Amino acid sequence: MAKFCGNRNSIHLLKNTNEFKKNCLIEGKSLLTDAVIWTSEYCEELTKYFVDNPDAGEGDFFTKLETQLADASANAKLLAAEMLWLMFLCPSNTGAASKRGSVERVFAWSGYKIDEATKERYLSDNALTGVGSSGTAYNTMRWRELVYLIRFTELFLKLNQSEKEALLNNHIKFAQWLEQVPDNENRQLRHMLLFLFFPDFNERIFGNTDRCSILVTLAGLTKSQYNKMKCSERDAALLKLRKEFEQELGATELDYYIEPLKSKWKNTEANTAKDVQEPKEGYTVEKTINNTTSSLNQILYGPPGTGKTYNTINKALEIVEPDFLAQHKNDRTKIKARFDELMEKNRIGFVTFHQSFSYEDFVEGLKANSNEAHQISYEIEDGIFKRMCDAGNAHTVISQQKRPVDVTGRKVWKMSLGDTQGDDAYIYQQCIENNYVLLGYGGNIDFSSSKDRKSIVGTYNVYGIYIENESNDYRVTSVHNFKNVMAIGDLIIVSDGNRKFRAIAEIIGDYEFTPSAIDDESYSQKREVIWHRVYEPSLPVDELFTKNLSQMTLYRLREPVLIRDKLKELLSGDDLNSDSIPSLAVGSKVSTYMVEGITSEIISLRKPNGALLPMPRVIVDELVHLVKQGKASISDIRSKKVFDWNTSTEMEKYIVNGYPNVLAPLVEAIVNHGIKDKAFNNSEKRVLIIDEINRGNISNIFGELITLIEPSKRAGGSESLSVKLPYSKEPLAVPSNLHIIGTMNTADKSLAQVDIALRRRFEFVEMMPNHELLNDVEVDGVEIAKLLETINQRIELLYDREHTIGHSFFLPLKDEPTIERLAKIFELEILPLLEEYFFEDWERVGQVLGDHLKTDASLKFIEEKFTDTSIAELMGAEWKQEGIIPYKRNIQALNNPEAYMGVYEAF
Repeated sequence: MAKFCGNRNSIHLLKNTNEFKKNCLIEGKSLLTDAVIWTSEYCEELTKYFVDNPDAGEGDFFTKLETQLADASANAKLLAAEMLWLMFLCPSNTGAASKRGSVERVFAWSGYKIDEATKERYLSDNALTGVGSSGTAYNTMRWRELVYLIRFTELFLKLNQSEKEALLNNHIKFAQWLEQVPDNENRQLRHMLLFLFFPDFNERIFGNTDRCSILVTLAGLTKSQYNKMKCSERDAALLKLRKEFEQELGATELDYYIEPLKSKWKNTEANTAKDVQEPKEGYTVEKTINNTTSSLNQILYGPPGTGKTYNTINKALEIVEPDFLAQHKNDRTKIKARFDELMEKNRIGFVTFHQSFSYEDFVEGLKANSNEAHQISYEIEDGIFKRMCDAGNAHTVISQQKRPVDVTGRKVWKMSLGDTQGDDAYIYQQCIENNYVLLGYGGNIDFSSSKDRKSIVGTYNVYGIYIENESNDYRVTSVHNFKNVMAIGDLIIVSDGNRKFRAIAEIIGDYEFTPSAIDDESYSQKREVIWHRVYEPSLPVDELFTKNLSQMTLYRLREPVLIRDKLKELLSGDDLNSDSIPSLAVGSKVSTYMVEGITSEIISLRKPNGALLPMPRVIVDELVHLVKQGKASISDIRSKKVFDWNTSTEMEKYIVNGYPNVLAPLVEAIVNHGIKDKAFNNSEKRVLIIDEINRGNISNIFGELITLIEPSKRAGGSESLSVKLPYSKEPLAVPSNLHIIGTMNTADKSLAQVDIALRRRFEFVEMMPNHELLNDVEVDGVEIAKLLETINQRIELLYDREHTIGHSFFLPLKDEPTIERLAKIFELEILPLLEEYFFEDWERVGQVLGDHLKTDASLKFIEEKFTDTSIAELMGAEWKQEGIIPYKRNIQALNNPEAYMGVYEAF
């Protein structure tokens, strides 16, 4: 009998359903109150305010529903609540608490009260636990299921009592009668109603994918034959198959989702449809990072010319590729070349702050664009910080291991799978789960016999769609490319808007026409694929492309827009000789939850809706211990039976039994593969270098993200946070694999003047002049190390140490130790810098250079511009100079080695 549901008890649910049929559908009474509401009058109200009044605006389903029913009667609102109750009976992949909350929310609009006994009977966990998984679209397109139920009720209530009773007592007649309900063939609720009303004749299989797989695998049907069958014909085929198995196995308690039937049709590696029993996910998240001692946030600070920017290259490689740096530490050419390669691959980013640099440049902002018609539009453009955060946060979601893929000679296509912000956003997930891609062009038209562009136009014409411009009409181009040009072995890159991509697939099947693949018939053109990479969240385009993607649904990608070397690297594989599955760690995926943090007290899980669920470690550890000791099983956790065998435990029952679908796979993962107690870093470490970080307005540039760069606030940290960005409204967390290296010139701003928010969140590494690097440099007898050391000592006495002069100004003398080169360095770099330091106080500049101690005036770098004779000639003999004395550079001294020696010899 099909009412057997494995480890899910359907008795309570089916008993409530029988009462619903009698009280509501036959007698018209309310299930939750004493009112009479299941009547045509109130059903017509729902048609008026909901079915005929669609709300395509922003907001979730219940917010919109409340607005739509605002003017409806209390009884109509009560009817809507009970319809939702009926819709929630079967799905097991929505928690009982969530279902109960939704029903009670709508129920409250009616103003009625519900007594505790009724609530316990119809809204308890036992009543709402569910018996099988619904597809993604059942929740994302809930309004369609409700419309179907309203239309079903409207038609059913028009029948007289004897007609109603006759239908509710004959599963074949009832299924045939349902065919008059609009959209009957595409609604999952149709299958749920048949299971609820006739559980001995209908399976708890609500999604089309599994129904198809069972009949194709076990009944010998082809997919084409299946697609041409009515739902009632598929029901009959499933019932016939069940009878055969019952006779063959000598048992009636059989279910397609448990053995011995499950393994006969469900290949868990090839078919990733969600199992009703919520087994381990077919996909896991890999996130491995090498531990280093490098700080996540550090600033190299010091006077100009001390090699701060120069050393950021070494610092970056020390983080991203420490082995390469250790191997080539003395080969600057190779180090710089590798740095440039990593910049090209977006593993390292570089940006310079300045006074006009803004949040919109750094994080995200609106940028004006014009099209060929010179029309202005505004699009959100990501800044370098957000792009690197997105790349660092992205986890590669893979089936078992990342297999290497040879991209040589393959055609590559860009394809959109639903609008990420629209009603068809669910299509992408459906495609991922079922290993295919669907084209949103061609409608409900079969192009199987269309071999070229011209025949596609002809097929459109047959269906009453006339194409005027055959050569340029994209409806033709897209279908032609999808059916005839794309070949097995081609690669597909799935976009996420214009600035991101979220998956890479390989085509493994020819074109198929599958109108029943999903609820929306406009997506009826299908190609089977293997998903090589799925990224959560999506990766920014500059990880693979030289510019943003086009909005066109499907088109060929070519170089130079597509960077094939980057594609090759993304599709490079792991060590295939290793069959080990990584331990549970930060970044692992448990069912639909992401592990965000692991401490000795809490395992933090990120829910699909973005909320954080902290799971007490003491409970998880005790459950692991019980399973390892054989005192409980994973099935016990999932079916809430742990306390049946372990009455002395001090675990909080409401937590263990309140989150069975989270704790069961979590404990199973730890038991099978262990747990990494310390957060670990992504092997794809990234570095963002911010040159001249103190020259920008930190508050304006970082905005609300300044808090998130703290190690503890980053994704996976002990107090991880995320914020909703102001333009895109997307959540953003700073990943723990993104290192920030800043440089700061203390001549521009002293450390004491730095924004306190910046000082608190960064480690500061001082980089002062190192004259010892110049010990072996001598120019015509001038000891360059002693020259620099003496100049800096005088600067400290006359100004401060933050305005000393760095050694890098003199490093070119290592390769070119000539007086001409030294003179050029002084004339173009050292003297202008000193003039700026001392605000053109030439006397003090001269003191830094030791001019005041030189007895030979020709060796002074700074000399008075006017002699007594020239002043008398210009101003007269009686004129006396007051105030600042004009000075000038002594060009002859710049080319005299003795002038430089005089800097330190006098000292």
